[in-house]
Amino acid sequence: MKKNLIYMPLMVFMLFTGCDKALERYPLDSPSASTFYTNETEVQGGVNACYKFIVAGNNGYFAPEFSYDALAETVFIRGGGFAQNVMMSVLDFKEGHFRTLWLNMYQGIAQCNLMLQKIEENKSALTADKIKQFEGEVYFLRANYYLRLTNMFGDVVYLDKPVSSVGEGKSVTRTPRAEVLKKIYADFDQSYALLTGSAVKTLGRVTAGAAMAYKARAALQNNDWATAAAAAKIVIDSKQYSLMPNYSTLFTEAILNSPANTEQILTNMHLYTAGNATAFPQYTSARSVSGGYTTIVPTQNMLDSYQCTDGLDISKSPLYDKSKPYDNRDPRLRYCFVLPGDMWNGYIYETRADKPTTLNSQGVSVKNLDSYASTVFTSFTGYLVRKYYDFKYLGSLTQCETPFMLCRYAEVLLTYAEAKIELNQIDADCLNAINLVRGRSDVHMPIVTVALGQSEMRNLVRYERKIELWNENLRWDDLLRWKRAEVIMTRPIFGRPLLGEYSQYPDVAFDSFGDPVYDETNYVGSPSSDYRVLIRPNFNKNRDYLWPIPETELNLNPGLKQNPGW
Repeated sequence: MKKNLIYMPLMVFMLFTGCDKALERYPLDSPSASTFYTNETEVQGGVNACYKFIVAGNNGYFAPEFSYDALAETVFIRGGGFAQNVMMSVLDFKEGHFRTLWLNMYQGIAQCNLMLQKIEENKSALTADKIKQFEGEVYFLRANYYLRLTNMFGDVVYLDKPVSSVGEGKSVTRTPRAEVLKKIYADFDQSYALLTGSAVKTLGRVTAGAAMAYKARAALQNNDWATAAAAAKIVIDSKQYSLMPNYSTLFTEAILNSPANTEQILTNMHLYTAGNATAFPQYTSARSVSGGYTTIVPTQNMLDSYQCTDGLDISKSPLYDKSKPYDNRDPRLRYCFVLPGDMWNGYIYETRADKPTTLNSQGVSVKNLDSYASTVFTSFTGYLVRKYYDFKYLGSLTQCETPFMLCRYAEVLLTYAEAKIELNQIDADCLNAINLVRGRSDVHMPIVTVALGQSEMRNLVRYERKIELWNENLRWDDLLRWKRAEVIMTRPIFGRPLLGEYSQYPDVAFDSFGDPVYDETNYVGSPSSDYRVLIRPNFNKNRDYLWPIPETELNLNPGLKQNPGW
């Protein structure tokens, strides 16, 4: 029976609850692990399969690659049921997507454990360089899957080898998160050691730099500042990476596919003929694009977070003009958002209900397909996503091959800066890390020349993470580790006014951490039906910092025990 179970070490008790006899059948229509993975080609295929779950966990429009940030206040998904239910804190442990996430991660771990075993068993058929390469990639991927599990569920089942029986699978218990984190560090360290000096530079494959960058991320997400700083410093000192000069072109397909891109550390590739293209253009397209859904959109909360070019928020800066709210703002706003008045898809973009017509690129008045007068399914916030959008897919919205960066050098710099700030080691290296990000040639936000106090520096680096890394799937984990979710996720999330002018609305206030605060009672109508409230989220601080162990897992193995409050 072991030869069949090796495919799914932990899955045996997750997927099978019936008679063990069915598991004894030899899989006549597929190769057995006991007779496969015996040469370089087969092992390479098995290692490739370990990557399958690196962005796993899709649920309708909600997907880690498209916008995991939609769990937070910076992105909104129309029809994003799971994300919005999480935001409303209305789900229970029976929710199927929790189980999907749990299973996806353990399927990835199972494949990794299998391949580490098969590589060891077949070393005589592989060169020394191939062994190092294969093992280095697999150790990284196993660590990444465990990192995602611990971030979502806290204490989790830890297995580093295949499970050989149903009984063994049903008897496992959860390992404390802190202990799993040590094993995650060890896997990243092992990956780094094995991949250092590797000649494999294929875009999309794990490298030594990725191993240390993810170790830094893992440490940061667990408030282990010393480890985060040390790992990030290794990446910085390697001189293998640097910021690309222009933020405005960084997320274009041409730059993402270029070997001259020195910023991307780990990238998820897409190829239509391989069956892994995305529908990102369809979800983010304007309604003026044939087949465009305008499903994933930026929020007003995020827009208001962009400072003015003097480094002050819009409540303090003399550069802010409510009648021209997009002028004199952090340039990254226009690089990430499509704003009212922009020429987009050959039309002047505008969603206002009193704008049933617009001008096309020839200056001719035409029907405005993005107006609320044309459809209620236009952008629910009045803005569109510019970041990663490519017009080359206008005729094939669901066949997008644009790569997505899962980790880039700007994140490493900000991780290093934040860790140093939390350690109260605000030195020249710390300032330089922040200033490199703020001083990119087409960003030019004010640099920090003299170290501020720890609280001011903390706010600055948190601002940079929010702005620089917008919609790169890190905001939710940031809010959790900062214990800010219980604050941010109890505030209403807004879109722009449907009709009225910004100048007619109350000024936005900001809390001590620099996040916008809205007083709905000050809006006409209290709240105004004109100022679109998308959702009023809720967050149970006694429960929602961890997700529940899925019902099916507890039924199969009550010894797993449930997280508090679920």
